[in-house]
Amino acid sequence: MDVAYYLKKLLRADVLAAVLGMYVAQIVAYRTYRLFIYPYFVSPLRHLPGPKNHHFLVGHTLHQFRSGSPNQPFLSWMRRWPETPLIRYFDLGNSDAVLVTSLDAHKEILRDKVYSFRKPAFFTRLVADIVGFGLVFAEGEAHKKQRRVLGGMFSPSSLRVLVPVFQDKARHLSYLLDQIIETQDGVVELVSLYSKIMLDIMGVFALGVELDNLQSASAGATSFDECYHEVFEPDGWGQILMAINGILPIRWLPVEPNRRFIHANKMVRSQLTDIIRDRIRTIGAQRAAGIDIDPTLDGSSKDLLTFMVAEKYYADGDQWTESDILNQILTFLAAGHETTAGALTWATHLIIEHPDATQRLRTEIAELLRREPLPSQHSIESLPYLHNFTREVLRLQCPAVNVAREAAEDVVIQGVAIPKGTTIMMQPAILQRNPTIWGPDCNEFKPDRWDRLEGQATDPWAFAAFSSGPRVCIGKAMTMLEFKIILMELVEGFDMEAVGAVKNMSEIKLINPSPLLRPEGGIKVRVRRRIKY
Repeated sequence: MDVAYYLKKLLRADVLAAVLGMYVAQIVAYRTYRLFIYPYFVSPLRHLPGPKNHHFLVGHTLHQFRSGSPNQPFLSWMRRWPETPLIRYFDLGNSDAVLVTSLDAHKEILRDKVYSFRKPAFFTRLVADIVGFGLVFAEGEAHKKQRRVLGGMFSPSSLRVLVPVFQDKARHLSYLLDQIIETQDGVVELVSLYSKIMLDIMGVFALGVELDNLQSASAGATSFDECYHEVFEPDGWGQILMAINGILPIRWLPVEPNRRFIHANKMVRSQLTDIIRDRIRTIGAQRAAGIDIDPTLDGSSKDLLTFMVAEKYYADGDQWTESDILNQILTFLAAGHETTAGALTWATHLIIEHPDATQRLRTEIAELLRREPLPSQHSIESLPYLHNFTREVLRLQCPAVNVAREAAEDVVIQGVAIPKGTTIMMQPAILQRNPTIWGPDCNEFKPDRWDRLEGQATDPWAFAAFSSGPRVCIGKAMTMLEFKIILMELVEGFDMEAVGAVKNMSEIKLINPSPLLRPEGGIKVRVRRRIKY
């Protein structure tokens, strides 16, 4: 009996081992197929042109990390194959990825078949902790509904009301620069200064509060600015961990940069949640008392938080939760401040590099201010050279680097079958620095080019700084308006010069990898008050 028992036990063990062995063999066989057979002999993308110098298992990721720019090596590939709409390269695990280079291919992906694509997993891991799961990550019908709800906050009438807010913050920036002139000989680091001003603007727009006044007892009296800076602009090791986290989740590692990020992110969300709950209570009390709800910027326009609480938290149907509102606030704070701060940083450097263009801009602004000391939105938008100047800044040095997508289903783009799961990489720089679209001088700063556009450059899709189609940046008009107002204040009030050894934009070292085009260590300049005659 004992012998029979042990024989049965051994038999069960052998069966289990055999099943386990078959399972492991299947996994090994599948991985071998995906790594060494499918990419080279089966993939429908194998006939597309593209670089072949990828590394074993990690594809071209190392080339990107070592390139020195988040726009590389993609720009180099575009210039090598300028006529092809799709370029194939290898991602991690020798998986297929496609770089999109033509206007027609962009239109198919971002307009005609926009909901056949979704945000890829690496992008979610890279930025979701910072920007929240708001409009940026909404897909399909959820995205359409959210845009319809939020669109009213970006209407022409809403933007007109924001002009005094932008002008007030621009004057505050001048005040800060005057202080720096008095105390620091005018030497200032631009990235941190502009980030602070733009975050202040977004605080008023998104929350109706001054964020620099926020303190948190639970954070040890740490200000919102300090916490947000730690989340959005970590130090060198923090940046490395952020990049790695986009590839492999590592936020759980008990290392100091992770601890600082998690703590600061918790404090940011805690402080924002307190504001949201307070607004919910205030509006709820007003509704109960039958009071018309209109806590406003100037008596005619609600801030974004008030709008969302009134319209969606207390909606009769399809309500938004406190968490939904928090995610939207995080999205607008992140997307609305750092890109414009980046645009101002690059604009300032271009102002220094191109004194003739700066003088033309200054003359145009001065003429308007003589007629209208506090110009209206219409007057600002009517300045032709300012309009050309700002567009050329965003064309040449677009702060946003990647528009990454993943095929949510099998789909055909430009006659090429794109399998489900394929990474699709689009970059504003690929279109905006493409010589087949903008000509051989596409890498030069020439605001006047906008008065003589030809060929594909006349297509609105050629200007890709805000993306295009149904997922075009909802705050495009607002961003351009605040960018112009602050630029007017800077150009009219100050002279600037470069500080340090770096004089040319091509010499500036960039943070890489990064979702934004940002100078490593910032950019320092010396500012002086202009003497007006």
